[in-house]
Amino acid sequence: MHIPDWDERFLSQLNSDDYARTIQSGKITSTMLYCNSHVGLALYPSKVGPIHAALRKGGFVGEVLNHCHQNGVAVVAYYSAIYNNALFLENPDWRIQPKGGETIYDASRYGVCCPNSPYRNFAVAQTEEICREYPFDGIFFDMLFWPYICYCPHCRKRFKEEEGKDLPTTIDWNNPTWMAFQHARERWMSEMAALLTDAVRRTRPSMTVTHQMSPVLHDWRFGMPFSLTDHCDYTSGDFYGPAIQQSLVCKLFESISVRKPFEFHTSRCMDLRDHVTMKSVVRLETQASLAPAHASAFMFIDGIDPVGTLNQGVYQRIADIFSRMARYEKTLGGDLVADVAIYMSSESRFDFRENGHDVSVYTRQADNMAALFSVPHLDAVKGAAQSLQEAHIPYAVVTKRNLDRLSDYKVIILPNVLVMTDEEIAALREYVLQGGAIYASGYSSLVDITGIERPDFGLADVLGVSKQAAMHYDLAFISPCDPCLAALANPQEHLSHEGGYLSIRANSAKPLATMTLPWYPKHEGTVFNPSFASIHSTPPGPTGTMPGITWNRYGEGYACYAAGAIEAETHEINRVLFGHLVRRLLDGTQQVEADAARFVEITVFEKSLENRINISLVSLNDREEVLPSDGKIRIRLTGGRRPVAVRMLPEGTPVQWQVNHTGTVEFAFHDFRIFSQYELEYATL
Repeated sequence: MHIPDWDERFLSQLNSDDYARTIQSGKITSTMLYCNSHVGLALYPSKVGPIHAALRKGGFVGEVLNHCHQNGVAVVAYYSAIYNNALFLENPDWRIQPKGGETIYDASRYGVCCPNSPYRNFAVAQTEEICREYPFDGIFFDMLFWPYICYCPHCRKRFKEEEGKDLPTTIDWNNPTWMAFQHARERWMSEMAALLTDAVRRTRPSMTVTHQMSPVLHDWRFGMPFSLTDHCDYTSGDFYGPAIQQSLVCKLFESISVRKPFEFHTSRCMDLRDHVTMKSVVRLETQASLAPAHASAFMFIDGIDPVGTLNQGVYQRIADIFSRMARYEKTLGGDLVADVAIYMSSESRFDFRENGHDVSVYTRQADNMAALFSVPHLDAVKGAAQSLQEAHIPYAVVTKRNLDRLSDYKVIILPNVLVMTDEEIAALREYVLQGGAIYASGYSSLVDITGIERPDFGLADVLGVSKQAAMHYDLAFISPCDPCLAALANPQEHLSHEGGYLSIRANSAKPLATMTLPWYPKHEGTVFNPSFASIHSTPPGPTGTMPGITWNRYGEGYACYAAGAIEAETHEINRVLFGHLVRRLLDGTQQVEADAARFVEITVFEKSLENRINISLVSLNDREEVLPSDGKIRIRLTGGRRPVAVRMLPEGTPVQWQVNHTGTVEFAFHDFRIFSQYELEYATL
């Protein structure tokens, strides 16, 4: 409902009864009701801020709230924080001011206010007003992040007071002052979240509070730390990428949410900018099915027509999907079970190749910069997630907040973690010493939290390798020398690698593959200077000797290191090789295995108080047609547990099962399409 009021027709047909009845026809249990929007106009009779012209005398918010409560529907208030066009226009000194002036706003629909300005007092006051006047069940604060790097007088003054320095204007991830600025941006945004959360809790303590957490999968510029969840009763956010992205988000939210269930949202249209093109039924159901697969809550986002009406047909389609999902609600719960965990670093969401660039380039040439730079850590995280999903290795996500839980997992993956603290390194060293296994790639443990590069990897003794030279970003090749890897890649002798690699020396580690360079660099050579080995392609030169992938024994555990983040590569053979390395680290102890199509994801939740394990199958097929498939699931029970029954949920239909020669419970599934859930009941000896 981000609708302005400069046209008298806007929201002129908004009717609270029609709105509430249409929303509820979607078979929902909760709705999010807008109290303001990015345009900054209140949709209720506010005494604190400007009101939308169509609603100055109406009771829309209160009437919809009452209607929903009378029909057993919970209502969450929506509040747009930071993004507020009305206050932006009224108070120029409250604006986020990018370096180089405010010309960025000339081509933008969005006016954003700095949380270090007096705007914060306004937002707190309006939040208190909403909570005082309306008995909402909860509140969702949207857009609490930095869309630009702010150089307003308020930020300059605060950084000077806290750090004793002027705001840096050149990006340099090896400079402690730049690092301190980024940490300050995250701290300031977290502080703003805390102020808003506290305003709710002191005004109406019964309400839940959550903040928009979708920037956790974006780069450093948004300035949102994972720790912002400290100010949320549960984690919530909206995502618009492919199903594999939303699956990864569910694992991250499972890890950082203070309470369960967490919640994720996505639009019923193709994205938020498309107002009419609805996703297919298959795609909508696929996205919604990720919720029961992860024991989470789910919300569809719909854009209201500017005059204030809703499309009735949309809610019938939503009702059909929600009715199918609701059947599983009584079966959900438990703890996520995984042998493998991907380590995600809130502080590593940048690219060292940004060093030396003026920050204003991000406001003047945002599109070009986005093409030039990536987020190497997140690219590696996403690649690892896809590889594990396709290999049917259930995985979890852990962060710095979970260091005391590393022993819950048999393998920890460190996907090109650009910066790591001494605390993180010590915890991982002890984890491997006691019998854990890690896979690490690229920069992992080389740079500390201030940006200063260590003399060697912080985990050099664990990895059994030492750094020799800086990161190279040219095309290279992974050349297996280990017989198993060579057989896996056969008939290929080399695997392409374009994501950058470090020159390393093997100390105690054994090389599994080496790095091979091209005959000539990828982009060199012309018709006049034919410095190329093949006119179309860039073939590998003589097989290199520098280690590319290594294997090391440390204490009771093992460490595998890749000089480049092979998990970030998109080729299928690279993902297969990465999956093989993880299986080797698991050493035959994997709890859950599957024979299934690559697009099928397996998630497992154990309800230990009920002696039950939920096994969900969800399709991550992003094509529009359903591809039915058959397969088998195998679950290894340990700790004195023995199988009693396998049932297909939600009806509890008995499923034939057997215990195979390895003592593993095995059962088959047939004609799987989008979502299926099974229950394994066990007894303890």
